[in-house]
Amino acid sequence: MKAWTTVLEKAKEFEGTQVGSGPESTISAVERLNAVCALVGALEQLSRISDYRDDGTVSWQVMRERFPEQDHWKMRVMDRVFSYPGVAGMTIVRGLAAARLLLGRPGPTERKLLDGVLVAAASVGNARTHYGGDGSDHISYVGLVTTFLARLFPDDARAQRVCLKFLSFQACLSYPVSGAVKVASPTWRSGRAITGIFRTSTYGDKWLYELTKKHPAIPVLLAWTVILGELAFPLVLVAPKPVARAMLTASTMFHLANGRFMGLNRFVWGFASSYPAVAHMSRGLGPAAPARLESGVR
Repeated sequence: MKAWTTVLEKAKEFEGTQVGSGPESTISAVERLNAVCALVGALEQLSRISDYRDDGTVSWQVMRERFPEQDHWKMRVMDRVFSYPGVAGMTIVRGLAAARLLLGRPGPTERKLLDGVLVAAASVGNARTHYGGDGSDHISYVGLVTTFLARLFPDDARAQRVCLKFLSFQACLSYPVSGAVKVASPTWRSGRAITGIFRTSTYGDKWLYELTKKHPAIPVLLAWTVILGELAFPLVLVAPKPVARAMLTASTMFHLANGRFMGLNRFVWGFASSYPAVAHMSRGLGPAAPARLESGVR
């Protein structure tokens, strides 16, 4: 418990960082949050590593059927890396790299190497298994690649800023796209999707399911809160500081709720890892905000 508390404290250090002070501090905040996401993911995978054995649900003996045309030597390499215990070793390396970034004080060269390890591990994991991924894995992967690329240009603030713009764009695109898909669905508009999700064994919660069944207005309210929140998320880029801060806080609470009621433990870390970049590019929270306030520009 003490070790986990230390992890959380390290990850939350970005809250005291002036993300608008420069791209380097923002990149470090993204890096730390992604490290937490990678560490949690590695621990989750190790806790169910038996699924990756030859008789497991995601055995490489089954997964390898997706690569029937590979050269013999390529398949030998893939068999060694992707089968058990190779996949366990890869997961341990990912966890150790994330822990080092989070708990240690690596120098610039080591940070670059560790970020590269996390990108490579995530890429290999995506190639091996197409099942079980979610939105947090996708946005976290974008964040990992963005951070790694930014670390390749330690003295080029312009290049680092381009990387942050890209990550911010991805975050501000993912939410409204998800909201647009939901608003087009009568199942979501009626609130039936909320009840349906919470009745499942995978993402369900008995207490919340019974609550939504007892009070039909609650799933409708929850569904439209999610839809409108996702559609409005890009406004954080142009909103005044109090509104922008409230929007990011509300989004964080939304993902915390996903973790609590749906068991999506990586959601808050994966999506929140993009928020320092979003804040950096925000009109109200970014580096130009103080200058605008001093000049009277709103």
